[in-house]
Amino acid sequence: MQASKVPVVAKFCAQLKSHLVLNGYALVFSSGATSALGVVYWILAARLYPEATVGLNSAALAAMFFLTNLSQLNLVHALNRFVPSAGRSTAKLIATAYLVSVALALLTSGVFLLGIDLWAPSLRALRADPASAAWFMFATASWCIFTIQDGVLAGLRQAKWVPLSTTSYALIKLAVIALAATRLPRGGIFFSWTAPVLLLVVPVSALIFLRLVPRHVAAAETRGDGLRGRSVVRFVAGDYLASLVWMATVNLLPVLIVERAGASAGAYFYLAWTIAYTLYFVSVNMCMSLVTEGARDEARLNLYSFETLKQTLRLVVPIVAVVVVGAPQILQLYGSAYAAEGATLLRLLCLSAVPYVFVAVRISMARVQRKILTIFCVYGALCALALGLTHVLLDRYGVVGVGWAWLVAQTLTMGVLLLTDLRRAWGPLLGRAA
Repeated sequence: MQASKVPVVAKFCAQLKSHLVLNGYALVFSSGATSALGVVYWILAARLYPEATVGLNSAALAAMFFLTNLSQLNLVHALNRFVPSAGRSTAKLIATAYLVSVALALLTSGVFLLGIDLWAPSLRALRADPASAAWFMFATASWCIFTIQDGVLAGLRQAKWVPLSTTSYALIKLAVIALAATRLPRGGIFFSWTAPVLLLVVPVSALIFLRLVPRHVAAAETRGDGLRGRSVVRFVAGDYLASLVWMATVNLLPVLIVERAGASAGAYFYLAWTIAYTLYFVSVNMCMSLVTEGARDEARLNLYSFETLKQTLRLVVPIVAVVVVGAPQILQLYGSAYAAEGATLLRLLCLSAVPYVFVAVRISMARVQRKILTIFCVYGALCALALGLTHVLLDRYGVVGVGWAWLVAQTLTMGVLLLTDLRRAWGPLLGRAA
């Protein structure tokens, strides 16, 4: 029995020598560790705050995440794509991304607060006084940089630093919410999510600019400067427009549920979605490594993408099986109401993460190839299906209908991709293997 384990361990260690696998696993470990701590966090939140308060705070967080994604122009993926070949322009590229996203974050969050009575009246507390409004704007800008840093580290082949940053953030967040429960009974959840970012953005940025970028530039000097400004701008503009529909669907959905079904329904959905979306991030993180390696050697993109698919499915499928079986017990940690209302929803959302593996791989291949129209079509199909089905099913079946909408949308999109683009990319590889 012991001898049979040796080849498995040796094979795993050999896989970790590949930057494709090592950086992907580092990013996945980061998501896994922060998600585990996130479970503890939301258990505390559910115990310390009423359901309606959890729902309103989660809607405020969703609004901030939407504004963040709107403001950072999907630069996390652009940096992931272009940093590997930026050469001596690496520092300039990163600094420009920081400045542009922060400026846009201040602008968009200010506009959001000015019109909050129109599009999210239940979140008026964010504009209750100048201090609350300023904090929301500052938090949105800081979150932009915090998000972009993952793409920078992945592009530098230094994803090993991401788990340290994100785990530190999750631990600090736990400490803050425990302290904030008595002093901030209405806004403690939002404060605990945003305050720790301030302690991490500066040191991680210093690490990037003072240590990692100089190393990257030194290693890239023999290859010259591979960055072209117009190429980056075209990519950012197209990729950003394509991803806007996905951002709107993911980040505004909790706000829509609160407005249409109430704050308690928003809480049930948000906690189930938080757990399920962790599985989506497994695909996103593995595919960030795919983009980095594909950008360095596009001739091997099909091989890299198929290897990424296998590695990601090995991680996602077993976890989905566990969650589907244990959904009531998992949600029971948050309280009996969450278990009763959210178990079926959690199962459906987690099942939708399996077909999303194929979708994420295809989108990442298109980013390497700079096929923006493909990205737009995939995102557009996903969001049209998900939002259309949600509109039909939410009033009829409640939040469970949203789960069915996501599962059907992801499955249909995967099926089309397997019959078209992915079949052409992987057919020769499967033929040689046979």
